[in-house]
Amino acid sequence: MAKFFATGVMLAFGLIQSAFASTAYGSLNNFDCVNDTGSECHGFEIELDDCRSTDTTYTFDYNHYGTPRIYEDLSDPAHPRVFVRYESKKNANGSWASYTAIPSGPISPTQGHQFTDPSVNFGGEHFGVGFSRNPSTVKYNWLLDDGAGALTQGPPVYISTPTFTYVPAAAGKPAEVQAVVVPPPPPAPVFEFGPANWVKDIKTTTHNQGRVHLNQLVGDDKGRPQPWANGEPTEVETEWRILQTEFANAKGGKNGELAGKPEKLPHGNEMVTRRYEFYKYVGPIDAETGEAVADTVGPDGIHGTGTVTYVDHFDFATGEWVEVTIDLSKVVIVGDFFGAQMAGFDVDQQLNLIDHISDLDLDVEVAPRTVVVGNGAAFLASVVSGTLPTGMTLDSATGVLTGTPTEVGDFTFRIEAADINGNVAARSFLVKVLGEAPLTFNISTNPIPIAGGYATGGGTFNINSSQTVTATPRAGCAFLNWTENGAVVSTNPNYTFDVTADRNLTANFVKICAINTSTLPNVGGTTVGAGNYNGGSNVTVTATPNAGYTFVNWTIGTYVASKSPSYSFVAKKDLALVANFIVSNYTVSSSAFPAIGGRTAGDGSYAKGAKVTMKAAPNAGYKFVNWTVDGVVVSTAAKYYFLATGNRTLVANFAKL
Repeated sequence: MAKFFATGVMLAFGLIQSAFASTAYGSLNNFDCVNDTGSECHGFEIELDDCRSTDTTYTFDYNHYGTPRIYEDLSDPAHPRVFVRYESKKNANGSWASYTAIPSGPISPTQGHQFTDPSVNFGGEHFGVGFSRNPSTVKYNWLLDDGAGALTQGPPVYISTPTFTYVPAAAGKPAEVQAVVVPPPPPAPVFEFGPANWVKDIKTTTHNQGRVHLNQLVGDDKGRPQPWANGEPTEVETEWRILQTEFANAKGGKNGELAGKPEKLPHGNEMVTRRYEFYKYVGPIDAETGEAVADTVGPDGIHGTGTVTYVDHFDFATGEWVEVTIDLSKVVIVGDFFGAQMAGFDVDQQLNLIDHISDLDLDVEVAPRTVVVGNGAAFLASVVSGTLPTGMTLDSATGVLTGTPTEVGDFTFRIEAADINGNVAARSFLVKVLGEAPLTFNISTNPIPIAGGYATGGGTFNINSSQTVTATPRAGCAFLNWTENGAVVSTNPNYTFDVTADRNLTANFVKICAINTSTLPNVGGTTVGAGNYNGGSNVTVTATPNAGYTFVNWTIGTYVASKSPSYSFVAKKDLALVANFIVSNYTVSSSAFPAIGGRTAGDGSYAKGAKVTMKAAPNAGYKFVNWTVDGVVVSTAAKYYFLATGNRTLVANFAKL
């Protein structure tokens, strides 16, 4: 079995005459994308994880940015990464030469291959790259001006990546191919579920034998008939599905995969056309888990169907999550269109050459680039006219271009390839080598979550220069650390380092939770542990009763949170905790007036309702008169009995004989 990946909305499976071909080729990442960043963009970047630059083939170049640059990150040899970077050139005054506009309003759905006219700038572009090896992950980001004239990654684009599984014919069974759309990689989890998007699968039910070659899906096809359409009629079957990653489930949970039925290929040359359109999910979200709770789109393509019960909010008065039940037929759950994709799968690829080679920089080693796209048969490639840039070499057996250009200028050459079956392919190229360019590396900075703060300082910098990236939290949030590939590289918001390689740095932020404590009654005791805590951190608050009081419990509103004086929990939200106390003992004290007149006994701490006995004894030459409290006579007996109902201060009064 062989697997092939593609990101796109229009999926075209073009297959050849033999259903028993032993070699399978594909596929193409080819898509329309709406600029929904809210800012003008000056480029786009596609990241292919666990791939090499030699695994990339065709690229789509007919947009505002032209031929992309392809480079590698080999800092982790076990997990190489390839970046296909579309970026604007600079004008002489330092301004950007090209951009993608902010859409003036919502953009109507496309068929995956319509944003291909650079003469207009309405807020969408078309990008594409072919690859011959399975990436473990495909990521997309618009590129924005960081405010200092350099490009930095914008928010991720959640256009999902279909996976093609090809099962060759065996034991009398026909070959088949199946497309599975998986959710795009979301940022670090905040809830149990990642961001949710709608995918609309539109499928034709008729087949034909028209051939669509893989490179035609990413050709410069402005003004031409679209070869990928292949004469297919209007779509007749539509299915909506949610795409959303569940972090605890490796396959994304119930909303994680959109698997099409395996397509039988009895003759090996059937043509099946699909288109995937992507829309924002704007329906209700479970407040506790982050799960999208609407999973069916109504006939109007906007509202939901049926009723649903979900957690709507947390009630701090009760300390409990509150569930609600709503009628989804009255709720808009499908938002703006933001992308459409198509891709190709071919059982037997033709021998061919890529369309363009990007500009090269003087004295900068080029990421190895596959120029000749083979068909599984051995071939021989050669430069039949013109010359390669000085310092560059074409491997005749693999068709890979490598080297470090050592001379500035324009180089025109023609490459021809012929395989052992007699197939021949040729193409002419014009490659520019740009001079005076020092070795540079790209430093990208990204905040997670985006609402947590700002990450600045990224851009393109000369090798060995010292650079500082800065993390600035938004109000109500705190900086946690800088990470790269999941590993912590600094806990200082101002991280300084020497530039020696491309780096993708993430500034991680957490919500600040305000934990407040109070006592009831105020004189009942004291508390410690209140303050601001990072979300997810452990908190312990402790209540200590004052003399004569006993601790009862901790409450949040009317909800009893704990009966232990020391209460530990994980900070998730702002909380107002009350330590409740009750009176346990009363204090009784006494004195003699005048002091030389006599003596008193019975002072002490008494339990509520206990019997108290106070005694007064006169000194020589004096006699006892009475007991008073705040000047009021309460007894004329030298031995005075009463029950403890509160704190009391008594005076024994004496007079001379």
